[in-house]
Amino acid sequence: MKFGIMNLFPVSDGASDHQVLRETLDEIELADELGFDSVWLAEHHFSKYGILGSPVSFAMAVAERTRSITIGTAVLVLPLHDPLRLAEDIAALDVLSGGRVSIGVGRGYQPSEFAGFGIPLEESKIRYKETLDVLRLALSQENFSYHGEVLHYDDITTYPRPFTEGGPPILQGTVSPDSFRERGAAGEPIITSPNFTPLGVMQKNFALYRTAMQENGFDVASYDLPFMQQVWCGDGEDGLREAAQAALNYYRSVGKVIPGSEQAMERERAYYEAVAKNIELLTLEQTLTHGGNFGSAQQVIETIEMLRDQLGINHYIGWLRIPSLDRKAALKSMEEFADKVIPHFRAQEQVAPAAEAVAG
Repeated sequence: MKFGIMNLFPVSDGASDHQVLRETLDEIELADELGFDSVWLAEHHFSKYGILGSPVSFAMAVAERTRSITIGTAVLVLPLHDPLRLAEDIAALDVLSGGRVSIGVGRGYQPSEFAGFGIPLEESKIRYKETLDVLRLALSQENFSYHGEVLHYDDITTYPRPFTEGGPPILQGTVSPDSFRERGAAGEPIITSPNFTPLGVMQKNFALYRTAMQENGFDVASYDLPFMQQVWCGDGEDGLREAAQAALNYYRSVGKVIPGSEQAMERERAYYEAVAKNIELLTLEQTLTHGGNFGSAQQVIETIEMLRDQLGINHYIGWLRIPSLDRKAALKSMEEFADKVIPHFRAQEQVAPAAEAVAG
């Protein structure tokens, strides 16, 4: 089991943009020292919901400040990017970090971001597909040409070439059953963050992914299966409820940036209307029980073990720096997680090979 941390880069009341960027860099350096395996950086634009517009640029600073932690994006909004420039930047990061890069990508959903860049939201699907196609080609091929509906390139080679042969792994943000099935059939890595999704639904989705992989000759055991959720690890009812309230505040902020009925594409309108309604009705108690992983170290461990056993995940990404949660409380939670949760799973991993050796 690998363990990571997630960073959204929100600006809460009383904080400054500069403070958020510098403090987050310090927190990532601490995570590296504490033994976390990965850090994940979100891309957002034009609002204080998240102020990091260029995760790959920020990741350059992370690479210089850290020694072993893998640097991931969660996620790059591909329709907003020039794929060639993005490939060049990712390859440079891969070189400077010594191959410590994982690239999470997604289609995006915030109307203000697409409007700000002058890109119609209804073009997001085709732009996502073609940008992903070109990004893969640029990172894996010495020379390529590509002709799609939107993007056209002839005789292109990007530099620098990546440190990692074939380029860093690219993981696609995945939500719908069809996406789980399609990406499993193609052997494509995924990254998920299914807060409030019932366990039974998650089990079906992950089963679709694994079955499709197996049916098409892919070795499921060789894949990273990252799973992300909000986390608070500690003791005391006050701290627990403070963390859950911060998570609830975050979920309500999501309701302000998702497409409204007038903005959503027709095929997605019902989905976003349901999301907005669910957010509006969300309570603190529901957030505590279904909105993340909140509790003592033992409770957090039990939830992760359940997710591992029921879904087959092997890379748990804790959103420990919950937006609006007091920074000292978040750092204490991170240290508690590193001190008690990670060692528990590391010990299990050491016992398993020893048991196999004895049995052999």
